[in-house]
Amino acid sequence: MFAHRILCTCVALGMLLLSSGAYSQELSVAHQYLQRHGVPCLFVVKVATPDALGDVVTCQDGREWALFWLEDEIAFVQTQTRELYNWDPEVYISYPKLYGGSKQTAYDELAAAGDGP
Repeated sequence: MFAHRILCTCVALGMLLLSSGAYSQELSVAHQYLQRHGVPCLFVVKVATPDALGDVVTCQDGREWALFWLEDEIAFVQTQTRELYNWDPEVYISYPKLYGGSKQTAYDELAAAGDGP
């Protein structure tokens, strides 16, 4: 009976470790895809799959990006309206506010606070 409980616990822990490793890999693949397209994202915090879209990833700054794997395209998800805007790195360089680039994030605030007096 005791050996059965240990076996069940080991199986449950193994499944947990495998699932967390798969999600970690999913975050990494999504981040690499964003980097390849020149999207300003330090790291991906969440990957979701809404019904109408492909994968939607959330970066550390809160911006969301829709990934269209087959079309090899990315779209910025406007937070208030949920409308999609085609990602163009050249437009971002000239007009960062179009993609929500002017917003200071909690991550930026922590980094600035860490600089100290």
